[in-house]
Amino acid sequence: MELDLTVAAESIETLTTVEIREHGDSYGVIRRLYESGREAQGGVPTELAVKELTSRVGKGDIVVIGTGAYVPHYLPKGETDGPTGAASLAYALSRGLGAKPLILCEEEVIEPVVASCQAIGLGVPPLELARRIPHSVAVESFPSDESANQAAEEMVKELKPKAIICVERLGVNSEGVAHSSTGLPVMEDRARVELLVSAARQEGILTIGIGDNGNEIGYGLIQEAVRQHKPHGRECRCPCGGGIACADVCDVLITAATSNWGAYGLAACLAIALKEPRLIHDGATEMRMIEACSRAGAADGATGMYTASVDGIPGPIHAHLVEMLRVIVQKNLEQRREREF
Repeated sequence: MELDLTVAAESIETLTTVEIREHGDSYGVIRRLYESGREAQGGVPTELAVKELTSRVGKGDIVVIGTGAYVPHYLPKGETDGPTGAASLAYALSRGLGAKPLILCEEEVIEPVVASCQAIGLGVPPLELARRIPHSVAVESFPSDESANQAAEEMVKELKPKAIICVERLGVNSEGVAHSSTGLPVMEDRARVELLVSAARQEGILTIGIGDNGNEIGYGLIQEAVRQHKPHGRECRCPCGGGIACADVCDVLITAATSNWGAYGLAACLAIALKEPRLIHDGATEMRMIEACSRAGAADGATGMYTASVDGIPGPIHAHLVEMLRVIVQKNLEQRREREF
């Protein structure tokens, strides 16, 4: 029996969208956003993303990964959701497709991102060196001011990336304002990665958004669903009045209970498609990444505390989830033996 990537991707997304939030206004929303996204895309999002990546990205190609939920004062070096997911994708794309990943974030978030990449085993040299050194990733800041438009255009023209992937990367609503999940405006010194996504889409470059709240880049694909289901989706807590629903669209939208999980699920699905189980890291590495990210200054985005946790979920739970993804990969790649009973 041939491998069915659709079944594998569905199994992965069943795991990565499991409801594990505290009871509150957002409880039960993730699955609704996931189902809306799947319907809008006409397929299993993770499978769609893998098929696009494997058909477009080859050895030496640049893949840009945007991450970093940076909020001055509250999250001065970003949060633990995003950097480890970006690192896992950089690892999988580098080892699986031979791609050369470039992670973009705010200057303030660079340390946690670099720490996460090193914890999974990647070197982090400057981009020109990273293009020549195997198993490496470059990490750079992206402008937050009026120069961002020009920077986006130049990056698309000069680097010619084959894909842009955003993991827990805030975008803007229909009024041009980015918001936290609680409906507050977040614009100060925020890297304008959504402008790079827009420039890439104009050139036909693959764009993938991975999020967990509806205020991240990519949710423009199901903006009305975010407005309907997400607290503050239609009405935010700032003068713009446009709600938190992101207006920035990506070609593929992956919804997960935690954005990192969406990235891990994509890495796992890529591992199955390429028959390379090593592309998904293990639970011990997951703990190492979370701890390194936290020590470098990233906080838990749900609590604001500097603990080895993500979105209020203890680190070991994330490690167990990664191990479950590894089993899904392994079982999909095994040939079942005939039973004698």
